[in-house]
Amino acid sequence: MSIPLNPHAFQNSSSIQTLAAAQVWINRFPRPNQFNQHAWQTTKRLALLVWKCHLQQKPFRRTLNFLHPHFYEMIKTPEGISLLNETRLRRFDEI
Repeated sequence: MSIPLNPHAFQNSSSIQTLAAAQVWINRFPRPNQFNQHAWQTTKRLALLVWKCHLQQKPFRRTLNFLHPHFYEMIKTPEGISLLNETRLRRFDEI
């Protein structure tokens, strides 16, 4: 299963244009107290993979279910546009 990229993310220019800039953006988010270091690093790697797919304009071919709310902010541009089609994401606050 793949989650389609958000076409609006391509229509609006983002301040993030490289994977290195995406890494800096992701690293700005603090680790939640309930996450151990390994779980948080895994979450950040997954967010970076979303950014990589976006920057390469390739589909994201994994599932994303019930991740921490910070994750969903990581996969938005600093301008607030989601990289993935949000209607295809299952979020913890929706259950």
